Amino acid sequence: MTEQAERLQRRLPPSERGRTQDRSRDDLIVGAALALLAEKGYGDLTMTDVATRAGVSKATLYRRWTNKADLVADAVATLNPMKLPLYPGTSLRDDLLALMEQAGTCDGRPDIVVTTMEMARSQPDLYRTLAKSFATLVRAELGKLVKRAADEGDAALSELELDVVADTAVALLAHHAGPVGESVPRERLISMVDNVLMVLITGKRGAG
Repeated sequence: MTEQAERLQRRLPPSERGRTQDRSRDDLIVGAALALLAEKGYGDLTMTDVATRAGVSKATLYRRWTNKADLVADAVATLNPMKLPLYPGTSLRDDLLALMEQAGTCDGRPDIVVTTMEMARSQPDLYRTLAKSFATLVRAELGKLVKRAADEGDAALSELELDVVADTAVALLAHHAGPVGESVPRERLISMVDNVLMVLITGKRGAG
């Protein structure tokens, strides 16, 4: 289970009485929930199905999550919202473009990601979970690029300034992807990098 999964927000706290809960069963339950989401979608998934697939009793499941929405929200929180790009390392601009291209593409996504994105549109709580996870990852990657740029002579950014850059990048991606999550055209991503992100980070436009 990922570090993010260790911080599941909706799972019930272990009871102070009775047997100690086996944390390894959380992994089995979350894995089963994700597999069934990909196969059935949110609407047809049941807690009974999850318990059966995970090989646990329904009592074990309900001691951890009292309802399907909470279980699915925690399961979705364990997903990586995107694969990390392979940075060319030739310039800050090239690396920013690699990040935006990876963040802005919806091609070749696993079925589970497609399913959860579709589900999230009708489940606001799940949408917030996915959006927060995506924004956190983009900010972390931007932080790495900005730090390296500062090490190479560009001005360092404060945490607040980095927040602004990350918020801007995520907002632009969301705007151009639209409500159905389409891939953002490469020329649009280039324009975002050259005319927005490079300006925010270095004070200069990129040379596309």
